[in-house]
Amino acid sequence: MSGVEDVNEQRRSYKAPHNARNPIPTVQKYREEKQRRHDDYGHAQADDETNNDGRTARDKLGDAYNAFTGSGPDEINDGEGPYAAENKNLVAAQDVEEADDHSGETANRKNRQLPQDTDDDEEPQDSTEGHLHESDPKKARKQMKKFNADGTEREVTDPITHLPVKIHDFTDKDLKRVDKNEGPPGSQPRTMTGMENINKSDEHLEAEEKESKDAHTAMEVLFPPPDFEATRTEITYVYTRSLTIGLGAVIVSLLLVDALFWPTRMMTGWRGKVWKAVQTLTMLGVAAGVSLFMRQYTHNRIKNVWDVEVWQAERKRGKKLAKSQTAESAQWLNSMFSSVWPLINPDLFTSIADTLEDVMQASLPSLVRMVAVEDVGQGSEALRILGVRWLPTGAAARSVSAEGKLKTPNEEKDDRTVQDDNEDQEQLQRQDTMEAEEGDFVNVEIAFAYRPSTGRGIKSRAKHAHLYLAFYLPGKVKIPVWVELTGIVGVVRLRLQLCPDPPFFSICTMSFLGQPKVTLSCVPLIKKGPNLMDVPLMSSFVQSSMDAALAEYVAPKSLTLDLKDMMMGDDFKKDTVAQGVLIVRIKHAYDFKEGDGGLGPLKEGSSDPYVSVGWAKFGKPVWSTRVLLKNMDPHWEETCFVNVTPQELNVDERLRLQLWDSDRSSADDDLGRIELDLKEIMKSDESNGKMHDREDGFKAMKAGEAMPGKLSWSIGYFSKTRITDQQLADQDEDPDVKNIDQLKKKVYGDAEQKLREASADHQNEVEQQKKEDFHARQDQLIIASPPSEDYPSGILSIQVHQITGLELEKHNKDRNCHHAEASDDEEEGDDLPSAYCTIIINHKKVFRTRTKPKNNKPFFNAGCERFIRDVRNTEVHIAVRDARVHEDDPLLGIIYLPLEKVFDRRSQINSTFPLSGGVGYGRARVSMVFRSLQCQLPKQMLGWDYGTVEIQPTIKAFDLPQDIQKLRLKVRNHTSRGKYQSCDNEWKTKNDKPVRLPIRMRYATPLIVEFRQNAALRDHTPAFAILWVKDIPDNEQQTLRLTVWKGDLKRAEDNVLSSYGDKIGEIEITLTFWSGLSGCHEKFAKGDKHMTQVMEVLDVANDQEWSDWDDDKDGPKDGSKPGVSQLDEDSDTSDSDSEGSNFLPDFLQKDKKRDSRLSENGSRGVIDQVKDYKDSAKQLHRKNRGAMQWKGPRTLAWMKHVGDRGKHKVGGLFKHHERTGTGIETEA
Repeated sequence: MSGVEDVNEQRRSYKAPHNARNPIPTVQKYREEKQRRHDDYGHAQADDETNNDGRTARDKLGDAYNAFTGSGPDEINDGEGPYAAENKNLVAAQDVEEADDHSGETANRKNRQLPQDTDDDEEPQDSTEGHLHESDPKKARKQMKKFNADGTEREVTDPITHLPVKIHDFTDKDLKRVDKNEGPPGSQPRTMTGMENINKSDEHLEAEEKESKDAHTAMEVLFPPPDFEATRTEITYVYTRSLTIGLGAVIVSLLLVDALFWPTRMMTGWRGKVWKAVQTLTMLGVAAGVSLFMRQYTHNRIKNVWDVEVWQAERKRGKKLAKSQTAESAQWLNSMFSSVWPLINPDLFTSIADTLEDVMQASLPSLVRMVAVEDVGQGSEALRILGVRWLPTGAAARSVSAEGKLKTPNEEKDDRTVQDDNEDQEQLQRQDTMEAEEGDFVNVEIAFAYRPSTGRGIKSRAKHAHLYLAFYLPGKVKIPVWVELTGIVGVVRLRLQLCPDPPFFSICTMSFLGQPKVTLSCVPLIKKGPNLMDVPLMSSFVQSSMDAALAEYVAPKSLTLDLKDMMMGDDFKKDTVAQGVLIVRIKHAYDFKEGDGGLGPLKEGSSDPYVSVGWAKFGKPVWSTRVLLKNMDPHWEETCFVNVTPQELNVDERLRLQLWDSDRSSADDDLGRIELDLKEIMKSDESNGKMHDREDGFKAMKAGEAMPGKLSWSIGYFSKTRITDQQLADQDEDPDVKNIDQLKKKVYGDAEQKLREASADHQNEVEQQKKEDFHARQDQLIIASPPSEDYPSGILSIQVHQITGLELEKHNKDRNCHHAEASDDEEEGDDLPSAYCTIIINHKKVFRTRTKPKNNKPFFNAGCERFIRDVRNTEVHIAVRDARVHEDDPLLGIIYLPLEKVFDRRSQINSTFPLSGGVGYGRARVSMVFRSLQCQLPKQMLGWDYGTVEIQPTIKAFDLPQDIQKLRLKVRNHTSRGKYQSCDNEWKTKNDKPVRLPIRMRYATPLIVEFRQNAALRDHTPAFAILWVKDIPDNEQQTLRLTVWKGDLKRAEDNVLSSYGDKIGEIEITLTFWSGLSGCHEKFAKGDKHMTQVMEVLDVANDQEWSDWDDDKDGPKDGSKPGVSQLDEDSDTSDSDSEGSNFLPDFLQKDKKRDSRLSENGSRGVIDQVKDYKDSAKQLHRKNRGAMQWKGPRTLAWMKHVGDRGKHKVGGLFKHHERTGTGIETEA
């Protein structure tokens, strides 16, 4: 898969879990956005809802009197509110005109000018579209106290049709217009079922019989034969009568002709009379016969012709209604919906409650510690559909720019096709906010409302949609609140992408047309408590949180859902969101601006440079190099890996490299930046799939201004691998497919079979279907096979879905409990933990979920994606902790996942894992997927960042001067050191013990060997040797010869150079880099809370006796329920690169299991008990046992740890700190 395919393949933006790029919406942000709308568009013409119709005070007084007395005309809908629930199937006189046919129209209409993507100055756009205006948040919040939604119209770009549309936020007036719901099914006689149905009275049955007949009569109106029977009879009669008159005229004409027979008329006597009678009767008979014949003939002809015309007219009428601007009646849908609504499982609304809880948690006032949505119920009264309207396709096939302008067809060509050499490169720099839609799709608009029937009692309110909230104040004060949904009204537009397979809808894009109006009622669950809606703080907070959550999907914003996966019941990933990875190697910078100016001859100008890598539009750096102090010619030679996701592709991101001057006490100085278009990197033949060496000059922040200096660096884009024949041969998903040709033949045949009814004009759709099916099937088979051995590097996606049965461990048994065998889980209570999860990859914490307060089945559905250097030696730990106040968050349990075993059979798992080793119990559902990348890193680049360098006790000299051989050695890095004494052409340690140095930033850390010479004042270093730890592989013993130099030691330990001065000899050193944290890192953990928690997780893993990931057992298959595995602190050494790497070095076992005499004698005295407690104190305290079973000692321990971290922080205030980029990713 190439970078060009990655650019063209991802067309739409899916809502990813909350992270730094997609933060949780807050009430403050929502208020600021509403204020921006107000600043751009102002209020409506009249702020008061009662003064928007231009009526006089006298008219309003009369209306008030009519409303009070119940007389006067009913309120008339002005057409601007929600649809009325009326029958729209009959065309009224004013609706006879046929609407314009917009079906399938995606290009410009000649008679209509659409807004194009131009650079002309336009009127101010909505703040949700384009760049956000600057606004003072404090001022916005103050004005928001007096600001209410007033229905002000604004024009935005509809994300469904990509055409301009005027929308407005719904107000209380719109909500009042909506009729209240009927009672829930079974509350009225007409909806009773079961035993209640048997007890219906005769009056009710008679009324229902009449209602059924009336309904049938109304239904017959929709069908032509009964509807037009009377009309047909009437018209037939008219035509028959006209023919009869015509035939009568013929008879009269015949009588006039008969008058010409004079001889007959001249006869007299009885003969004349007989002839006269015979002639008259004959002519009358003939006339009557002809008349009857014509009547019957005309009747039959008109009947046949009318039947044809009736059905033809009905079809035309149906097309008229489909294209008209009226909404269809949805009463039948509401009746069915109201019956099904109470039967829906409330757990389906867990994700909605989870989103609302996130918004409230991120917006909590300082007085409230946390808030939890403990229960959600949809009630027994259903959401009502007011109307459904079919929409034209509009310009959905064309993209929309950031300014809300529609792209021209010529501009759209660049987005849909692979760029050739003749296309303008500047077209790649256009920013799209709405990508063009591909394939077949339909658009609909739905008006919805919810107003429960009136009821004041508790029993009646329980039938309404509700939430059960719990606010936690300091001191464990819990305030339970019942939140009742009293009303909602809004309009939503949907775009449904069609597919040939069930459920026939693939992608759904939804967007609200204006802010939906939601009203809530808060009631405390205490006796004789006040209605909290009268308390401004509580009511405003809950209401604003709901509004902020809905505002995320108001046009031009939208939400994209994969209906196919949702309806099929798969809520876990089958592929990574990231499309590929950018590999950036920072080499050398020179001739750049001095960050710290000089003072003439007293002080030379210099800089403390470092380079950050990030996205230009996002702004936040994702990685940075080390800081090199007082260096104007830095050589970093560092490499970073940046994931490329659809979020960057959809906004045409640019990669930014920025040179900074690090300052200890002030903001860092910008020394220049370099920016490259992301899509250009992905499509370029120089950087697509390979590294491209570059040398670019720096530019200033202001466009068009240059900065001195250049940067030498390399860039390359590597996409995910396609499936190989070896993977197809190893997979068991489809036994009939064992190579690529068989896969293509089968997929293409299935696609042609699906669309066999498509005409020749739809051949492009067949080809598109083949491509999509092949890609989807390929992804399915990739995750069904183990990762490729040839491509161990890739992207790992981890997602924590939910924890069930979460509870704290009881320290003792209640002796008075008479129900010891009861096993019911407690779903609520003060003793439940407030859980959150942290994800640790290769002993480094990378992600933390939000906290779920007091919940025994917290729902997270959160995770992260990270680049993995080598899937064969990567370890993942998931730690679940209990958030506590004035205590260290205790471990509830951990999950250990060695990826080599996890992905032994397939590249994706979705399993339930038990929590072990902590103070709680529970089972967590976790899904993971790994996708290899088309990059093959060298062996020394496949290691971990954390580790320990173990140097053997003997170092030998080769060709060194005698005066140098007599000096002692000091082996060190930036944090630790070890000493060697000279001894006969070699150096040894005391007691022949190896030197072990902890490493934190392995790929930016040197190992320095100094030859130290004693001096009267200060020892100095006449010679040195340098080894960069990035140049040795993990967990393999290496014997290396290092060059000994005479030169500038400070420059040598900062810069990666080929020469560091004058070469004077060599030394031979034997060392091993053991990956992972060890006991040597404990001193760093005192000042680092995150490392302390990781070390605690490793201690727990070291104490456990796992078996699920043993070498003699297979890894878990999808659907199994494995536990955590044994971790002996060096399970990272179980990679296949070294022989005999399965042994565990003793120094890595921080807590080696001690021999106990309990197996010999179980009697324990006081001294033995003290010794046992001392030996196991760490384990006991970790489980809140021993002295830590009481809150007092735990609080003292927390205060000590906070003091240690504060001391470490104060000590580093005036030091240069490494910029590590994003740090730990969170959802907030």
